[in-house]
Amino acid sequence: MTDWNISSIRDAGLEAVVSTLYSDALPYHNFAHAQDTLAAAETIIRHCMREGIRVDPLVVYYGLLFHDAGYHENHRRFGFASKEAYSADLAARHLRARKVPPALVKKVVAAIMSTHRDGTFVTAEQKAVRAADLSGLAADYPRFRTNTLRLKEEFDRLNGTDTPWSEWIRKVTETISFYLAQEIRLTSYFANPQGESAFHAAVSANLAELQKEA
Repeated sequence: MTDWNISSIRDAGLEAVVSTLYSDALPYHNFAHAQDTLAAAETIIRHCMREGIRVDPLVVYYGLLFHDAGYHENHRRFGFASKEAYSADLAARHLRARKVPPALVKKVVAAIMSTHRDGTFVTAEQKAVRAADLSGLAADYPRFRTNTLRLKEEFDRLNGTDTPWSEWIRKVTETISFYLAQEIRLTSYFANPQGESAFHAAVSANLAELQKEA
């Protein structure tokens, strides 16, 4: 079992290489986002340890490090059905080149695919990666709103559109409602017997505040 602490297994050399697979031109899905998810994962893994949930932080680390790699590129041009599939392929190629064991690479690929909107998340590692990726939804409202603005700017830039703010709020509501209909059954922060976890409550509050601007 790997050390529970992600910070103790971070690889500065690998991160320098992976950072080149991201584009600073993207307002949201850039390398800073990957680093933010790693910070969120530290807390998630600590809570897992506290609640007796075993999770391999190495899978989580590699998964989050690569989970949006190549986001700025046209994944379809390379024959991939989704951005997540392309990111997973980039991860597999780079990790194999570093002689990472095939079984571990397979788990990392599955963890990255769990971040797809319709992805499945069964193992603790997959749940941790998906939870860390979505952690910004439960951030304080100013940060949540800033992320919403950055995602709109990014969407319009990638699609050549100029989405009205009210329409963007509608899209955000639809997307977040989809995620709220799910439960990431990992720690008590993300799921509880009452069906409304602290995560669910925080995200719902942020969405309600945003909807006042529609």
